[in-house]
Amino acid sequence: MKDNKLKKILIIIVIVLVVGAVGFKFYYNRLVNHPFKLTVDSVELEVKEGQSLNDVLKKLSKQNIIGNTYLIKYYVKSNDLDTNIKKGRYLIEKNMTLDTFLSNLSLGKVTAGLNKVTIPEGYNIEEIAASLEKSQVISKEEFLKAVKEYNAPSYIKKNSERKYQLEGFLFPDTYEFEKDISGEEIIERMLLRFEEVISEIEQATGKKIDKNNLDDIVTMASIVEKEAERDDERGKVASVFYNRIEQHTKFQSCATVLYALGYHKAEVSNEDIKVNSPYNTYKVDGLPIGPIACPGKASLNAAINPEKTNYLFFISNDDGTHTFTDNDKEFMRLKEIRDNKNKK
Repeated sequence: MKDNKLKKILIIIVIVLVVGAVGFKFYYNRLVNHPFKLTVDSVELEVKEGQSLNDVLKKLSKQNIIGNTYLIKYYVKSNDLDTNIKKGRYLIEKNMTLDTFLSNLSLGKVTAGLNKVTIPEGYNIEEIAASLEKSQVISKEEFLKAVKEYNAPSYIKKNSERKYQLEGFLFPDTYEFEKDISGEEIIERMLLRFEEVISEIEQATGKKIDKNNLDDIVTMASIVEKEAERDDERGKVASVFYNRIEQHTKFQSCATVLYALGYHKAEVSNEDIKVNSPYNTYKVDGLPIGPIACPGKASLNAAINPEKTNYLFFISNDDGTHTFTDNDKEFMRLKEIRDNKNKK
């Protein structure tokens, strides 16, 4: 009788342990796959500078957003997960897994409160500032102040006559900026993207770019960006200006005149080209004092790898293309035909 009773007790204990283990496993898996107790689809979480993962878990526990923090810590430790987290605003979604949440925190994948803004190729710094303000990222005034105060990288030439030291180097792209981001942080993000693109061009061409020449390359690329509409012509346009440098001939780029004037107009007049500015390539020899816009990848590539031509002139056509020539008389003939056509 005693043996039977003992067996029954042992069976009950085993059953309790098995049921408990199964129940724990179920609860544990549920916590891992569905850790958040949300009554809405999503909530925002702000992680401040210096906060730890434990701080975040405590905060979420107090707000009754997350389940058992001890099991979550056990999961992190047993899986040797990264406990370093980055500041920012994160979006916690109702069906988000624990892995996704922890990965977002450690990688800094900020998904909440983002302002998406596209900076077109060829925008100058003032146009970038206006675009950022329009997208409610930062005020134009605050961004321009940050630009003026920013300590430019060593590959940018220091020259007090430049309108903006960073002109040309804030890479045009689509960005997602966090709420309350500073002007300095925006600049650093755009400069980093610029450096990434330069590295991509180096890898694609196998050509190492001398950082001492990078400033001149960007200046050339900015002119190519403003003068050429089509990517397949950028290499030819770059060749024209490089050929002019070799022949000690002024660039005579209308785009540089417009930058010197500080405003856009459909046509540059004979009076306009007289503007006294280190950016005006009707007056200065060779490259202007600095970039006139922020060029895209195609223009940077054209400035780094121009086509080999003898062209010294180009003239725009109605369809956005250009006609190229190495003969000044041919250029004047083409210009006369175009001007007469426009008068009709």
